Amino acid sequence: RNVTDVPSTRKLTQLFIDIIAEIKTKQGDTIVERILQKIKAVAASDDIFEEKLRGPLYDENPDAVRFILCSIEAQHQTKEIFVDPWQRDNSNRYIWTIEHIFPEGENIPNAWVDMIAGGDRNLAQKYRSEYVHTLGNLTITGYNSNLSNMSFEQKRDRKKDKTTEVGYRNGLFLNQDVVSENTWTIEKIKARTDKMVKILLNMYKW
Repeated sequence: RNVTDVPSTRKLTQLFIDIIAEIKTKQGDTIVERILQKIKAVAASDDIFEEKLRGPLYDENPDAVRFILCSIEAQHQTKEIFVDPWQRDNSNRYIWTIEHIFPEGENIPNAWVDMIAGGDRNLAQKYRSEYVHTLGNLTITGYNSNLSNMSFEQKRDRKKDKTTEVGYRNGLFLNQDVVSENTWTIEKIKARTDKMVKILLNMYKW
C-alpha cells in the first residue's frame, strides 16, 4: 500500500472499522480469512504494484524504498556475512542509507557522462531523469558521504584506512551483481531493476 497508495490513506479508517465490525462474531481462522479477503478486495493488483516498482520510486517515496532495500537485504543475510540494515546510531538515525550508484545530482561528473552516455551530456541528463531513482540504480551503504559523486570504479572499490570496505565490495547481497561489473550502464540498471522486481513480487505475493 505504501508503494501504490492503494487504498488511499483517507479510506483506511473506514476499512478498519468495517473489518472490526465484521469479525466481531467470527472465531479462529475465520477471522484471519475474512481480514485477508477484505484487504485483498481493496488492495492494488500485482500489475499496478509491479508498475510502481519499475518506476522512479525513490523520487515518489524514499522511505518505502529504504524499507524495500533493507527488506531484500535482511531476507538474504547469512551467518558468514551479517549486517543489521535497520540499525540506528546514538542519534536514532539509520546507519544504512540509500545510495544512488549513478549519482542523482544535476551536475553529472564527467566520468559518469562518459560511462553512462558516451560523453553526451544531454543524453546523460535524459538518462538521469529517467533511471537514476529506479530500484536498479539504488543500494544501501553505511558510508554514503564517502561515495557521493565518485566514479563507478571508485565507488565499487572504495576502502577506509586501506582495509575496511566502504564501497560496494561490502559483502551485501544487494551489491553482488554490482561488484562484478566494470562499467555501469542504463542496460545494467534495467537488468538489475528486473531482478529486484522479481524478488519483491515473490516476497510480497498473497
